[in-house]
Amino acid sequence: MGELLKKRMCGMVYELRRGVSALILSVGIMGCAGSGGGLTQSVQIEPQKIVADLAAARWEALIKGDFTKAYSYLSPGTRDVMSLDLYKAKVRGGIWKKANVDSVSCEQDRCKVLMAVEYSYRDIKSLETRLDENWLRQDGKWWFVPRR
Repeated sequence: MGELLKKRMCGMVYELRRGVSALILSVGIMGCAGSGGGLTQSVQIEPQKIVADLAAARWEALIKGDFTKAYSYLSPGTRDVMSLDLYKAKVRGGIWKKANVDSVSCEQDRCKVLMAVEYSYRDIKSLETRLDENWLRQDGKWWFVPRR
């Protein structure tokens, strides 16, 4: 009787392992099928997200005083008519404390970014203002276009 019970238990364990393996395999296959290819999803990032990240990075460079990096976000056309030295002379550094993207709205190859910028002026330690920024897509890349 003990031998028969042992064989039945071994058979049940085998069937259980086979069932669990099949379940794990099917879940894995469904996961791959539902991923949509993965790479395609990461490549197709919304323009709003891309531009928000670029605007935040540009302001981070300005706050840190890295005007060469901030200059690199300018559109090629702007850089054609404004040298790095002229840009550095026009930009007033040291007053900005923090900058956050409030909103981004895009239409085709144009995005408007609303920034909330905290700065200090003379004896006033913390002021906040809202700034509109224009970003354009040219040759697949997004560029900041300053107002004249």
